[in-house]
Amino acid sequence: MKTQIFAVLAASTIAAGPAMAQQFNGATVSGAFQSLDDESVGEYEVTSFAGGVEFGISTDFAIGANAEIISSDDFEDDFFIGTVHGMYTAAPGTTFGVFYASETFDDFDTDILGIEGAFTTANSTFEGYLGAVDSDYFGDQDVLRMLGLSLEFGVGSGVSLGIEYESFRLEDGGVVVDTGEREDASLTDTALFARYSFAQGASVYAKAGRERLFGSDRDDNLRLVGVNSTEYVTVGAEFDFGAGTTFGSRSLFNFGG
Repeated sequence: MKTQIFAVLAASTIAAGPAMAQQFNGATVSGAFQSLDDESVGEYEVTSFAGGVEFGISTDFAIGANAEIISSDDFEDDFFIGTVHGMYTAAPGTTFGVFYASETFDDFDTDILGIEGAFTTANSTFEGYLGAVDSDYFGDQDVLRMLGLSLEFGVGSGVSLGIEYESFRLEDGGVVVDTGEREDASLTDTALFARYSFAQGASVYAKAGRERLFGSDRDDNLRLVGVNSTEYVTVGAEFDFGAGTTFGSRSLFNFGG
């Protein structure tokens, strides 16, 4: 629940205490507004606010923590997400890590444990993660795995373009419309975005994406149990203190973020 989220972040802060005296790597704060159009429930709007901090504990190792809240007038409650990271810098611009995320919504809880990596050059950033999920949101159905990939590259004059892809696979999560049979299904979120970066760490961005559903046969007309396809547009702003943070929140339900 909410207490669990704050406990995760508090534990990270306590663990980071000695590191604070060694090296403050950076912090990031952000906010976004999203407009979504769902085939089932229609249009609705969402706001999100997030913050993260990162500390170096040695030349090669660092720890970080992120918190995020997602809210809407159409939700009965807010989503709360807390994520902690342990990171190893293998080479300049190459970072590998492990993460644990805890997410709550109403009376539902989700825990995610995974691995992640980020590769940065002077003009581009590539990031990926793979996670194992324990969630009671879907009842007896198991989330088999989740993954995410993103690529952002600069095109000049402070402008960068990028693409993001996220997916999670749900046991018996799809219904074949023609037959009524249930099968494992993957919900994917693909988005294109553009960012403009100002001086001193500030940036604004816009994103357009679509969530889609796939089963074992992409030719089947499939619907996710309780969820349908969604298109969305997001606008947001971000500010980095210092070098910012290497990784952000990990969440099962912040698709369209």
